[in-house]
Amino acid sequence: MAVATHTRLPSGQSPRLLASRLYNPGKMNGEFRTLLLLALVFAGTQADECSLTPVIHILSYPGCNSKPIPSFACQGRCTSYVQVSGSKIWQTERSCMCCQESGEREASVTLNCPKARPGEPRMRKILTRAPIDCMCRPCTDVEEGTVLAQEIANFIEDSPMENVPFLKK
Repeated sequence: MAVATHTRLPSGQSPRLLASRLYNPGKMNGEFRTLLLLALVFAGTQADECSLTPVIHILSYPGCNSKPIPSFACQGRCTSYVQVSGSKIWQTERSCMCCQESGEREASVTLNCPKARPGEPRMRKILTRAPIDCMCRPCTDVEEGTVLAQEIANFIEDSPMENVPFLKK
């Protein structure tokens, strides 16, 4: 049974540098191939940057004057990847992380409604929510079968992997 191995990089060492040190043109063993794959995956990876960002929301309701209110939103990027499983090479492991709220607060805002229809209130309370803090959290899972074969074919044609023999049409 073939097993892919995953090696933790020494602190401060670049994946590209580690892969180039292990490369032996005469012998391309499984460990090197795995490290090369990891180097390609992590070469452009940056640290998670997910933070609470101040924004202005414009609250509106038909017949009411719009009102800008200070609020917050989550903004940033989080590490995600797909890789061959370390124990079952015929399977893939996915980690999809998204910058999302971790807790929220509610606020009630009153809008003045001078153009309200007869019988409707001239003041309207609107409930709004804002994140308290932000963090990288798991994204929604991709359901089995939602990736179309055509999408995969287009990805392969547009990627550097189009030259891999077993992926050719």
